[in-house]
Amino acid sequence: MSKRSLTRRRFLTALGAVSAGTVLASCSPSTPQAEPQPAAPTEPPKKEEPTKAPEPTKAAEPTKAAEPTKPAAPEATAVPTEPVARYKEAPLLAEMVQQGSLPPVDKRLPLEPFISTPAESIGKYGGVLSSIVADPTGDLFEIDGAMGQQSIATRAMDLKTIIPNAITSWELSADSMEIVIHMREGLKWSDGEPLTTEDVTFWYEDILLNAELTPTIDTRWMPGGKVMNLAVDNDYTFRFQFAAPHPVIVDFLPGLQPWSPKHYLSQWHITHNDQAKDLAKSENYDTWVQAFQFHATADKFQQDAKLPTIAAWLYERTDTVGNRYYVRNPYFWRVDTEGNQLPYVDRLERMVVENKEVLNAKILAGEGTHHSWFLSLANYPLYKENEASGNYTVGLYPDTRASEFGFCFNYTHNDEVLRTLFNDLRWRQAVSHAINRAEINELRFAGLGVPRNPIMDPGSSFYKEGIDQYYTEFNVDKANALLDEVGLAWDAAKEWRLRPDGKPMVLTMEVDAGRADLSEICNLVKGYWTKIGININVKPQDQQFFMQRMSANEHDIGVWAIGGSSEVYSRANEPIRYRPPWHWPTTPLGGPLWRQWLNTKGAEGLEPPDIIKDLWETTELWRKEPYGTATYKELGLKMLTINAENAWCLGTAGLVPRAGIVKKTVRNAPKPGTVLSIEYNMWTYYQIDQWWIEA
Repeated sequence: MSKRSLTRRRFLTALGAVSAGTVLASCSPSTPQAEPQPAAPTEPPKKEEPTKAPEPTKAAEPTKAAEPTKPAAPEATAVPTEPVARYKEAPLLAEMVQQGSLPPVDKRLPLEPFISTPAESIGKYGGVLSSIVADPTGDLFEIDGAMGQQSIATRAMDLKTIIPNAITSWELSADSMEIVIHMREGLKWSDGEPLTTEDVTFWYEDILLNAELTPTIDTRWMPGGKVMNLAVDNDYTFRFQFAAPHPVIVDFLPGLQPWSPKHYLSQWHITHNDQAKDLAKSENYDTWVQAFQFHATADKFQQDAKLPTIAAWLYERTDTVGNRYYVRNPYFWRVDTEGNQLPYVDRLERMVVENKEVLNAKILAGEGTHHSWFLSLANYPLYKENEASGNYTVGLYPDTRASEFGFCFNYTHNDEVLRTLFNDLRWRQAVSHAINRAEINELRFAGLGVPRNPIMDPGSSFYKEGIDQYYTEFNVDKANALLDEVGLAWDAAKEWRLRPDGKPMVLTMEVDAGRADLSEICNLVKGYWTKIGININVKPQDQQFFMQRMSANEHDIGVWAIGGSSEVYSRANEPIRYRPPWHWPTTPLGGPLWRQWLNTKGAEGLEPPDIIKDLWETTELWRKEPYGTATYKELGLKMLTINAENAWCLGTAGLVPRAGIVKKTVRNAPKPGTVLSIEYNMWTYYQIDQWWIEA
């Protein structure tokens, strides 16, 4: 078996020590609909329609989420008042039962399975769901979302309400200092072993609190600056107790998986196996930690096919070109309203191609079952033209992602001259005024978006009109005047600006080569900036290499699609778009050394200016404030205003609907017109386990 080097971030994400929610992803919502809507028209909406952003869903109120047995959308998911009398299973599993290699379905399900009401119809068993990625290390939410997010809670398919998922219920104390979790009795790991509080204790004591495995504990587990306490009542009930009121814990629940299969992973853990070091060496690892991380990794980098899971499908294998294959979990704990064990579909396939051109060719030819993450709205007419021959339906799905393309300068650059320049607000104002956002919107997004900077969508509870429009006026003269004011002289030919120290200035704009639209918009920006004498190189590259360079503080300009900025996402996760490094710490678009200083309270990194310290404190206070209070809104608006005025993260066009393609044979998938957004983990909350394939 080949061994892949794992970063601590990948490992911790897989184990639940940090949030996957979104996760490493580039990270927006519109008004969700409880039921799928009729298919969209065959032509895109008129250009003037999207200039009014679709009304996004506000963050779920903790008081509502704390009533998990009364979801707002019972048609999507509900806890039954009476158990289903008789369960049924896929033919693939029934055959295994007959052969004696698998217990009967009634023995494999928990006492109270999660009952899912199909979006359209009861399904038929069999078939394959597949999608395509242009970067083997990149995100593919079409498949990756189906493999993860089996968390404490989920969202109902209306996207509004947080409801129980892998558990039956929870109670948050009146003072928000304790949450009690009631697990599903009889829920089993994919190898048939029960999931109990032993697995919670193992995760808490041996992973979260183990400094070698978790050197930095996520702050969501540390309200009041102290790691929460775990108290276990019995095999299926546990409590998290906090040092300070922690009402936001309810918003975190859809991304939390505070358990790990002790019966399997303890063999590589030094606390439970005094021969763990020898075992690691026998597997060609230097330390037991490396071996443990390898076997515990459960995301797109998983290689141990024996690792137990509670997901709907199990990792099976990776072929020589990087395609990944998954097969149904015989112990999956969801059923439909007629007692059929889910999932309906037998297999998932995550297919890899060498570039976006090949990806598009395969999609147009009808390969794969559903696509969106790598689609470009600029290709919508082409997708529509091939709809019949590809046997798929293409439509538009509302999405209020803040900006389809955004970037930050490296404010802690190792070159002190560039660091000083990037930290000058006049520099950021100048380059922003030089970008023709209206043209980008027309050329790449058919005029369907809104020229803006990447500030929260208008549906947030503290949005202020015009806050996304700071420095967005396209005005080359104003941009040049600002650069003159900064002191950037022209070269002798008056072609390019010189650095403040008189040397030629050439900056590199690094970008994930596999992502839709990013490289193309980089080149548009490159053209705009030639008019103000700023010379940049556009450097598309592998996502993981790009992330490594940013983490090492070696980049000039970091580019990403700016999602994760909505109230819902910012509330449920760190507000990654509103403080250093304006993305996840593993993807530090700007100022990685600032973040290091803030994380270590000044022990490491580079001290940020006072405005950044004030911003950090504001975001921390906002995260701790109960949803909806006057203070919550005041802090939220302050957080947005500081970012808007200082333009650390710049955008182009946002609030753009997504192009989505679904094979005509796929049933129960969301229809065009329903929300498809990174803010809600793309397809995840539409319960892919109840999609089915019509022959």
